[in-house]
Amino acid sequence: MDKYRRKQVGDEEETATAPNEIRISNGQIRTYVDVALRLLQEEKYPHVAIRGKGKTVNKAVTVTEIVKRKLVGRVTQQTQISSVKATDSWEPIEEGLDRITVTRNLPCIELRLTMIPEPNPRILVSSNS
Repeated sequence: MDKYRRKQVGDEEETATAPNEIRISNGQIRTYVDVALRLLQEEKYPHVAIRGKGKTVNKAVTVTEIVKRKLVGRVTQQTQISSVKATDSWEPIEEGLDRITVTRNLPCIELRLTMIPEPNPRILVSSNS
């Protein structure tokens, strides 16, 4: 492949991200953990979806585990694993070579963390009347 240069790297159509969705990329783990904790603890959203694709699957799992450790017993996790097709185009550097198109499968993971609602203290108090 030293006679080719990667010209175009493409994934499947990207959908718009929801406000409670975190897409993992090249950022720092601490940043993703802080965003997830803020979204969950403000209770603005009932759940947060953390998504990783390709090389970022491991980082998505790490972020999820750190958030779960910080919120022990207060969150549940649902995991969905899938794959998407990515197409890469390679242009030849030398003349006489053909353009190459490579289609590959990228692993994807979506980890959904949901806050467990705290019991209402008024309901737990029993009355003797």
